[in-house]
Amino acid sequence: MTAAQRLPLYDLAFDFLPTIQGVWWHFTDFLIYFMLLGVGSLVILSTFMAYRSQRKRPVIAVFVLKRYFKTLIVLQWLRIFSFIFTLLPGSSVQCLYTPTEEQLQGPASDLLQGQAPSEGNSELWAPPETLYDILFRIDPATGCGDLMFSSHTIFAVLCVMIVWDYFPYKGTKAAISAALALLVPLTLASRKHYTVDVFTSLYVVPIVYELMRLKMPDTDTAEEMQHRYGLVFQTDKEDNLKYAVIVGNQSFRINEDQLPADFKEPADLTFTLPSGSPLHKGKSGPGGGGFDGPYIHLRKDTPPRSPTFEDGLRNLVPQVSPEESV
Repeated sequence: MTAAQRLPLYDLAFDFLPTIQGVWWHFTDFLIYFMLLGVGSLVILSTFMAYRSQRKRPVIAVFVLKRYFKTLIVLQWLRIFSFIFTLLPGSSVQCLYTPTEEQLQGPASDLLQGQAPSEGNSELWAPPETLYDILFRIDPATGCGDLMFSSHTIFAVLCVMIVWDYFPYKGTKAAISAALALLVPLTLASRKHYTVDVFTSLYVVPIVYELMRLKMPDTDTAEEMQHRYGLVFQTDKEDNLKYAVIVGNQSFRINEDQLPADFKEPADLTFTLPSGSPLHKGKSGPGGGGFDGPYIHLRKDTPPRSPTFEDGLRNLVPQVSPEESV
């Protein structure tokens, strides 16, 4: 790149935000790590705690991680194609280029021709020089040129999308949203990205996330999990009030919040009243002679044993007193 191409672009936000340096310059990186750690902790907790997402589906850690990394891969590929074909001069401290006195006193055309002299480079300027550096040197904090669009904002917005989509905690949503709101001005104040880099990420990430969720939804229905992973959900044979999932040849008990959204319980236990029963005819309630319909439905919490006629009488809803049944 020529000396002119190395000069930072003008950004209106830089005029309003002071330049931060030192420890505060690294604060955006710490904030990203905090957000990633928070989402990771929620994913780990989902293996021990059962709760349902905003879409009333059980939160399954594998599906959350799959959603995050699938979306991240697509976004990073879009970002790579963007900054490979359009080179922007970095505005961060390690990327700054300061023209020498000789360049400033000479004709302006000198700034537009040839490679920029190394005398104008920052002391922190350290581009990769060998193939090994290009392939294996990992430096996520002090790189130059990978500007469009902001990777800091990609990670942050993706964390916000995951939390709002899967984890139904108001406090967690507020914390992750506040972290994003703090990250945006700090990223600009540290001069790691231009406003266009950050702003583009703020709308590209939600668009890609929602498109991928619509085109590639989580396979978390009972039918899909049985077809893809061999998981069979059913009522526990030992206790009709609990549920189990069959994995291979083993059965594991689960609670109701871990059931797929489309899981259907077996039909309520019913039996027919004798035709001569006084409850078979008439209206239920005060002044009535019985209960409309030929069936008595047991409550959901009825113990799992063979029902008797007395069980049906005790579990009628509404209850019918002996005087009303005469």
